Amino acid sequence: MCSINCPRNWRRPTSRTFSGASATRSTRPTDSRGGSPTCGSASNSVSSDPSSAFARATAAARDGDLVVLDALLADTPSLVTETDDVGRTLLDLACRAATGDIAIPLVPGTPEQYAAVDRILAAGADPSCADEDGWTPLHSAGMAGHTDLGRRLVAAGASVHAEAHGKSGESALSYALFYAKAYMGEVLTPTYPDNLRAAAALGRDILRFVDGGELTPEAYEGLDFYAPVFFPIWNRNKTRQEVLDEALSWASRNDQCESMAALVELGADVNASAFRGTPLLWACYADKVAAAGWLLDHGADPDLRHDWGGEGHGVAAVAMHLAAQNDAVGCVKLLLDRGADPTIVDGAHDGTPLGWAEYSGADSTAEILRRSS
Repeated sequence: MCSINCPRNWRRPTSRTFSGASATRSTRPTDSRGGSPTCGSASNSVSSDPSSAFARATAAARDGDLVVLDALLADTPSLVTETDDVGRTLLDLACRAATGDIAIPLVPGTPEQYAAVDRILAAGADPSCADEDGWTPLHSAGMAGHTDLGRRLVAAGASVHAEAHGKSGESALSYALFYAKAYMGEVLTPTYPDNLRAAAALGRDILRFVDGGELTPEAYEGLDFYAPVFFPIWNRNKTRQEVLDEALSWASRNDQCESMAALVELGADVNASAFRGTPLLWACYADKVAAAGWLLDHGADPDLRHDWGGEGHGVAAVAMHLAAQNDAVGCVKLLLDRGADPTIVDGAHDGTPLGWAEYSGADSTAEILRRSS
């Protein structure tokens, strides 16, 4: 648990929620691959005045009030090019609403919210328009795992190459794979970045990134992104071992056992914590039972302590803590069957897995752990 009032599941910071926080607009150049174009200018950045047409259109999109939205778009066509004070367009805000403010786990949008997105696109909104951080509507769809929204945006021309925060590889697909949503790979095409990590997470051929036992230059492309901005900074060195170990953690959370086998054959370490979590812990976060079982079969230590997730989230935590917190019933049962210790306490709050489950409202795993004690 990251603090006494830690949320059960990760969310983007409140500055990225639908209501948002004030910030100064800054323009960004058009990406050479077609992503993240500058969205408007200082002259069409609007205030947060709730009576403004932009604010009313935003509310209509959020509420799925198509009658009001249609009327506003007809009266003020320029609404699709206006932005709020941190550079978010009406389309961006509508997509955030349809994803429950980029909620994890997935919160389905309503048919009316999706229809609002369609109306805004039909009115001429640029689907690749980015906010001041380079965040696009497609990033919201990818991170939240919304296939229908992603398909709409890609069909409308949204660039899968758009990169947030100026980092190579910080694409919509990277966010989807980081959060264990490999199914988004069928929507966010072509694959970008196309590197070893993405191929492993998608269950695709990774040997094309190997030449004579060494990783090819393509294996290392697009690795500047490694986690959302609210994670600790990783001063990575991009050695062969580090890249293999990171790819293994991404493969595990996406349940790609064949990828894991190939990576271990190349030298990946099943007990390595490349960045904020071992492969087993990440598999348990996502309740990927097949991947967790494979890792245990191949030497993963179920009681290995290490820091996990965002700053202060899991301090000296073990896989059971995260499985319990996230109500990952399959992985909790697996860990207990394999002899994991359910009494281990974390390093920040002296919390047992049962304590994490109870605090997080994970009733199913809490009951399993009570019965095991």
